[in-house]
Amino acid sequence: MPDLRDLFLKDKIFAYPTEGVWGIGCNPFSELAVKKLIQLKNRDENKGIIVLAGNLAQIKALTEHLDSDIRIKMEDKWPGPHTWLIPSASNTPKWLLGNTGLLALRVSDHKTVQNLTSELKMPICSTSANISGNAPAKDEEEIRKFFGDKVHIIEGQLGGLSKPTPVQILETEEWIRK
Repeated sequence: MPDLRDLFLKDKIFAYPTEGVWGIGCNPFSELAVKKLIQLKNRDENKGIIVLAGNLAQIKALTEHLDSDIRIKMEDKWPGPHTWLIPSASNTPKWLLGNTGLLALRVSDHKTVQNLTSELKMPICSTSANISGNAPAKDEEEIRKFFGDKVHIIEGQLGGLSKPTPVQILETEEWIRK
């Protein structure tokens, strides 16, 4: 079996189970990898990409600019199936941000995600495993149908949600996806 960290650092795309649907992702700090992910999904470049972590330490550099009250509010939903859109720090890679300039973050309690990010020693990008406009993949067979051999599949089971995680703007509490 190939070394996951080596594949990750070589800008490969991964598919993995999350709380509700299969996700695909890559190294969020590699512009090349994120562009490959966007092209593979036929995704609009103006949409942001979720940064998915297995623990708070993995996203510290992306959140330490926030004041403590906002961080407490954010961390109240984590770890768990909740994605926050937060004001981005000056050091946030621009290729992760949509046209809003907000950064999408989630700290997952899903065991496969936690194990994957622990092995990689960093967070990953995450977006639903589908071609934009199609329903997300529910199993490995559908992932292969969408992407063939262009993604490395991480085995595991989906969590208990029946749809992608909710997305909310941290500062205003406006719901983007419930």
